[in-house]
Amino acid sequence: MQITEVTTAIKVGNFTINTRENKARLRMEWANVSKDMLTSNAGRVYLMVVDGEIKKIGGSVSKGGIKSTMSFYESANCGRPSIRSFGIQQLIFEELEAGKEVEIYLITSEQVIAPVKGLLGKKDVMISAFKEMEESCLSDYVQVEGDYPDWNFQESGRAWNTHIQQLHAQMLAESASS
Repeated sequence: MQITEVTTAIKVGNFTINTRENKARLRMEWANVSKDMLTSNAGRVYLMVVDGEIKKIGGSVSKGGIKSTMSFYESANCGRPSIRSFGIQQLIFEELEAGKEVEIYLITSEQVIAPVKGLLGKKDVMISAFKEMEESCLSDYVQVEGDYPDWNFQESGRAWNTHIQQLHAQMLAESASS
């Protein structure tokens, strides 16, 4: 599916290969959007788009907004990342090395006040239905395309590409020995 078919998303940035003096292989170049949009704690769905084609649909409600969400992908070659973070970063890196453009689009969830139960009662808090929004986006995509986006490995039940599994295992082994 092409990003031009989506009516609810706004472009918030592009991934680039990091040329700075740190270990991270990728960095984000943020679009000219408000800081509030980039750092809002509201639930969000993000679309990873390569040369106009949607490759991944993901969701998050992590603190720090889309900037925080993307920071995991920027530095997923450092430390001991999950195969998901490492694998997506590897795929982004390979696309950039091939001269392709990797963009990030954002759909935000409206926050509403709802009663939430705790151990000692309930209180009204601001919530975001990001998971439901992510599932709706994935459902729309599958309805149009007949399958999940290429990089939605978990949802489609596909195994990671062998070379990514090998690179991830190698990185973890190097990390354990240092």
